[in-house]
Amino acid sequence: MKKLKHVGLISLLILLFCFYLNTELTSQISRTNLFQSNFSVKKFDISSTNLDIAPWYNPVLSGHYTIDSASQTLLLVKTTEQSFIAADANVLILMVLTSPKNIIIFFSCILLLAVYLKKQSRKQNHKHKLSQLNQQANKLLESFNLDVESAQNPNGISNLSKSITTLNMHVANYVKQTQTSICQDKLTQLIDRHAYIEHIGRHINQTGQKKLTCALLFIDLDGFKQVNDSFGHSFGDEILVQVATRLANVLRHHKLSNINSTNQLEQNLSRLGGDEFSIFIESLDESDKVVDIAKQVLSELEKDFVLGNKIVKISASIGIATYPESASTPQALLQLADVAMYRAKSDGKGIFKVYSPEMGNKMRRYHYLLEELRLAIACKDFYLSFQPIVHVEDCMIDYFEALTRWNHPVEGMISPAEFIPIAEESNLILELGDWIMLESCRQMAAWHNAGMRKVKISVNISGIQLKHRDIYGWITKTLKSTGLPATSLMLEVTESTFIQASTRIIDELSKLREDGVTIAIDDFGTGFSSLSTLADLPIDVIKIDRSFITQANKSKKYNDILNTISELGQRLGLKIVAEGVEEIAQFELVKKLGVSSVQGYLVSRPESSINVGNKVLRNNNANLSASGSSAWEISK
Repeated sequence: MKKLKHVGLISLLILLFCFYLNTELTSQISRTNLFQSNFSVKKFDISSTNLDIAPWYNPVLSGHYTIDSASQTLLLVKTTEQSFIAADANVLILMVLTSPKNIIIFFSCILLLAVYLKKQSRKQNHKHKLSQLNQQANKLLESFNLDVESAQNPNGISNLSKSITTLNMHVANYVKQTQTSICQDKLTQLIDRHAYIEHIGRHINQTGQKKLTCALLFIDLDGFKQVNDSFGHSFGDEILVQVATRLANVLRHHKLSNINSTNQLEQNLSRLGGDEFSIFIESLDESDKVVDIAKQVLSELEKDFVLGNKIVKISASIGIATYPESASTPQALLQLADVAMYRAKSDGKGIFKVYSPEMGNKMRRYHYLLEELRLAIACKDFYLSFQPIVHVEDCMIDYFEALTRWNHPVEGMISPAEFIPIAEESNLILELGDWIMLESCRQMAAWHNAGMRKVKISVNISGIQLKHRDIYGWITKTLKSTGLPATSLMLEVTESTFIQASTRIIDELSKLREDGVTIAIDDFGTGFSSLSTLADLPIDVIKIDRSFITQANKSKKYNDILNTISELGQRLGLKIVAEGVEEIAQFELVKKLGVSSVQGYLVSRPESSINVGNKVLRNNNANLSASGSSAWEISK
């Protein structure tokens, strides 16, 4: 259709040009001077010559008379009374075409026609490309399942504009969703640690120029692990969502919000991971502002969490670090706030602490010992000492407690009270505990074969080991590999660990007890457990914490508590052991209360295996062979 249009336009132009030539030809003939003509003319007698009108289809000669000749067409130029004067039509037409004016007009027309054709070609190419772009846009729309209302011309610019607008909106939404997905915690919808640190970094760069003060709160939930263990992770997840909501309310209350314009996320509140959250205060206009915020956070998180028909109570420990006083980078600010949070936990939980350099020294000490502990475990730089527990009546050895000692090549002796908590927090207690159990059973197997058949070895088990080890399989395998009878092993589990123990752990301890392993509850009286639970626990021995022994002769209340524990243990058929007996008066008191065995410096300090061998095996062979045990000589 478009080609026909172009052909018709060109034909019309040619026809117009021909009519123009016709007009110019008529003008040329009227201006011709036959006497000074530069072309030849011929005369024809009027009476014998026929004139013909030019055919209608010849627009150049239209309206002119022609005289046919054998070899050429002659065009009537002039008529006289006797003759017709004619000239060669081709010569006349050529004269018209070659005139300067007509040459200019001709080439101008050719040029205009060329320009027009080129423009039409470009327009056609443009339409073709536009059509291709529309097709590509339609394919993109189909791939994204997007619908666009079609324009009147599906290949036109209007349709392409609509498609591009729709695609731009989709891309903008996709970019927003992608940025949100990358930096957003999926559970709480808060920004994650990475995006949070980036935001703090950007703000600190601005703050450095304005010399303002910022602060960061590191918030860790207290008791959240127990919630997960008791009610399941889905229940714990709901708690985390509610915590995020309450912290967001604190931000709004104190006008601390900073919403990102791109992803519309709050930038001053983050879930760092697990049950850890953080609030960033961009400007501390008042010195007490951060304290007020920390207090409100504690107050909000201490309120009841209601999920269905359950009410849960938790609290939080908060560490605070300020910029630039505490640190000058986001990572350091977060790390030091974390250090302050750990101090808050160690000082009682449910409180906040502001970072001080002294806390940093403690943390450096922690990490130093952690690395040294890894190396010591790999190199087996530990050794065991053995503290005897004796019967009150005759000082016969009941059992030995295996105690781990670490003689550091630089630090010297490092207290178990310092390195055992580090081992438990880092899970290094698993590897260290395997070594302790194996060496304890191996040593006791040697003593058992030497005659101490009624003496047990006692090994402390941490909550970490109970949680991560198949306790029954682990102990059974160790006993089998060392050849130690199950009746010669005692496991000591602290009261607080028993309180948190799962059903699986209780069942495994019960199976060990059925096999002959003795189970003792250590540090009894410090875990705030109900005395009625003693009847349900798989235990044989109660070890009364040394704090009760120390205070029993000074306080009637402690004396009464000690007496109650002793009576309860006797009624339940449990052996009672008093820890920390260091004075004769304490020894006499526990003996009077019916405590069966004692442990402490009054009886003996922890001894090496060589000293135990010298005291028991070499000097009391007769007693050992007869009774399977021996009296322990108490040093005076």
